[in-house]
Amino acid sequence: METGTGRPRLLGDRYRLVSVKERDGRGVIWRAHDLRLRRDVAIKEIRPRFHADGAGLDDARRRAMREARSAGRLSHPAVVAVHDLLEEGGRLWIVMELVEALTLEETVGHLGHLPVHWTAWIGFRLLGGLRHAHGAGVLHRDINPGNILLTGERVVLSDFGIAALNGDPSTSSTVPVHCAPAYVAPERLRGRPANPAADLWSFGASLYFAVEGRPPYPGAHALEVLGQAMTRDPDPPVKAGPLGRVLRGLLRRAPEERITADHAARLLSKILRMEGVSVDPPGSRPRGSLPTRSPCSAV
Repeated sequence: METGTGRPRLLGDRYRLVSVKERDGRGVIWRAHDLRLRRDVAIKEIRPRFHADGAGLDDARRRAMREARSAGRLSHPAVVAVHDLLEEGGRLWIVMELVEALTLEETVGHLGHLPVHWTAWIGFRLLGGLRHAHGAGVLHRDINPGNILLTGERVVLSDFGIAALNGDPSTSSTVPVHCAPAYVAPERLRGRPANPAADLWSFGASLYFAVEGRPPYPGAHALEVLGQAMTRDPDPPVKAGPLGRVLRGLLRRAPEERITADHAARLLSKILRMEGVSVDPPGSRPRGSLPTRSPCSAV
């Protein structure tokens, strides 16, 4: 049986596609049901935009599948779990944990901006997942406010491995066309390979957006933003308070001058303690929910 758009209703003889949950520049996210384990899941349908052909395309697809499987081995509360990966009907399908949440982008859209203590808490939790991934040799490549999910008790980074599926992974310097330039590290825009420091830039740019209420490079058009991102430092933050030190350290244009994830975690932990928010030691599994002081009170 097929959906009204010609897609299979039953995927891999196991996953029943129920409804479209979301559409974005990277593909379609379906709400689905796993008939074998009797649980609801999210499935991302991707039509890869590889720039190779023939044998090159086959090699690119193999590399993409291998990278996505590596992401599937990650296990951390701050990372959306990947359950399965399939290739069917000329498309790639990633079966993931279903997380009911608002994105950071949606939350800031509702509130205008987030207070320092809440932004620091989000950053501290996200860093736990990012450090776990980097320790396993997995890069994200597309951290931005639309990929950061807030459930009330969890802060979750989604779409690990999907950036590689949208571009040609045969060259690690490729920036997928859907990536927002304001959240891509300057060295990647200049064609240098992705690495943990580039992920940290994107992480810092997302925190900048959270606390300032706007991206580090404003502009109505992608080309305008791209021009700024290629040539100058981000605008200095004005609402970040003690977070300013963290943002400046993460958003240094030279990757070798950027602060490390460990350094950023220590700074965020210190800010949270100053704000009276208890945190787990860096590197431990996070527990507890969002800070009790509502972010709405600061908006």
